[in-house]
Amino acid sequence: MNALLTEAELRVADLAANATAIEAIAEALGVAATEAAALLEAVYRKLGGAKHR
Repeated sequence: MNALLTEAELRVADLAANATAIEAIAEALGVAATEAAALLEAVYRKLGGAKHR
């Protein structure tokens, strides 16, 4: 999995796996919520998962 995801995507995936809200993920990464959401969508896309809502 590590080869598929960037370091930021791995961090987002880890936080999301613990049911962390997108706003908290954004704060942890020091980015806007829209950026965190885009990273999370990239994770789902790369791993073939369902779209996060």
